[in-house]
Amino acid sequence: MNAGAIQPAVHTGQPGLQGDSREVYEALRKSEERYRELVEHANSIILRWDKNGVITFFNEYAQNFFGFSEEEIIGKHVVGTIVPESESTGRDLRPLMDHICNYPEKHRYNVNENITKDGARAWVAWTNKILTDDTGSAIGVLSIGSDITKQRQLEEELRQAQKMQAIGELAGGIAHDFNNMVHGIAGFAEVIHQMTVDKKIAQYASQILTTAHHAAELTKQLLTFARKGSYQLNDCNTHDIVRDVCAMLKRTIDRRIVIRQQLSAGLPHIKGDSAQLKSALLNLGINAKDAMPSGGVLEFSTRNITVDEPLAISDFQLEPGQYLQIHVSDNGMGMTEEVRQRIFEPFFTTKSSGRGAGLGLAAVYGTTHMHRGAIQCRSEIGKGSSFDLYLPIIRDCSKHLKNKQDNEIPERPIRMMVVDDEAIVRSYSKTLFEMHGHQVDTFATASEAIAFYRHNCADIDLVLLDMIMPHMDGQQLFAELKQINPDIKAMLATGYSVESKVQEIVEDGILDCLKKPFTYDQLQRKITDMLSEGHLQAEPS
Repeated sequence: MNAGAIQPAVHTGQPGLQGDSREVYEALRKSEERYRELVEHANSIILRWDKNGVITFFNEYAQNFFGFSEEEIIGKHVVGTIVPESESTGRDLRPLMDHICNYPEKHRYNVNENITKDGARAWVAWTNKILTDDTGSAIGVLSIGSDITKQRQLEEELRQAQKMQAIGELAGGIAHDFNNMVHGIAGFAEVIHQMTVDKKIAQYASQILTTAHHAAELTKQLLTFARKGSYQLNDCNTHDIVRDVCAMLKRTIDRRIVIRQQLSAGLPHIKGDSAQLKSALLNLGINAKDAMPSGGVLEFSTRNITVDEPLAISDFQLEPGQYLQIHVSDNGMGMTEEVRQRIFEPFFTTKSSGRGAGLGLAAVYGTTHMHRGAIQCRSEIGKGSSFDLYLPIIRDCSKHLKNKQDNEIPERPIRMMVVDDEAIVRSYSKTLFEMHGHQVDTFATASEAIAFYRHNCADIDLVLLDMIMPHMDGQQLFAELKQINPDIKAMLATGYSVESKVQEIVEDGILDCLKKPFTYDQLQRKITDMLSEGHLQAEPS
């Protein structure tokens, strides 16, 4: 018999084949080995599971990824091993797995959260292929998975950033309109308080003023979150700020809470608004206090770090340079991941009704953005929470303090123009300012103001402009009025301003900025300062 002759196929179930049949068998065996080697060493999760959801194959990559050995995983159901009963989003995964088993043709591609042996969560994109028997009946599923956890986190951070931006725009718009209303309420309360001789009425007016100022604080926090609040940047020493905050907290919070400071930064000076930063750190301290009802440790620490290339922290972007890191930590109750992701949203709070408006951390978030820094929160249930603030430092820490004159310039009447689109603001401004002897002309639109100023600029001592108005904002209007009179004396009144915008208009020549809602005394102090600095003429007009 020739060795190459084709022998009849004998189905013995044994590999005892000869000639070409043996070669075919050997080729099949080698092909299977190569296939198994390819599958075992592929850089993808590859597994098979039957119609009941029981795992029948688990490649080496899958074993390393999930932490299960082949002996531990083969024969086990996917749910309870590599698939949690529910995702961190709350979606129940058991019906999904059952549906894939029963209708695999409808799930050629799916994304779900998985879980490793040590409990870590990971997002995996799966491609599924139906496995059939010789009759074509489905007997299971071949699934190939890719880890997309980092991609998912980036997408979630982007969604969160977009949501926070949208909330910020909404919050800023509401706060601006509400601030104007508060400005009017406080203004007319001040008018009543100054006009009345009745002590009871004066007391009621004073209570209205107090309430209006509390309301203004809420809008201030909203505007800070929206990054549209007014603030002033100066050289400030963060170590002094931290010491002041710790001293304040020691006097006010539970004595069972130990407050520690570790101020290690060699370069603690930043360009910032010390009042805003102090408020932000106080909010973090108060938040930590609420997380430690039975006492604990609250720690503030600082250090300098260098960022060599652009760095993304949550939805913040740090440019290369040197930064101050302020670390605020507690060993309190901690937060769930769901709560941690929402803590910077305005009006979100886990406190009981009446114990907080949910604006404290939103204001911290806005303050960080306005200082071109970043903030990151870490938390674990039962182990506490920590916040890291990153703020750009300055090397030149010299302070330039203005020497104020000791002799105050006496108050004198001036002629003013007030331009504001809110009727209540115009009305109360005219009433209150004229009570103190000033002559006031009010205008609702930029066009009216321009027409009046063109014919009367020589008689106008001061123009008070609203920053946000329809058709033409305060900066544009100031430019128009400056063309009429290059020596115009003007101030900006705003509670809704981006720092860069205010800085631009100050560089254009505006004298000062007043933050709404302001009182007459605050305006008069500004006028007095301008008189003392020679911006306004001291002699009566």
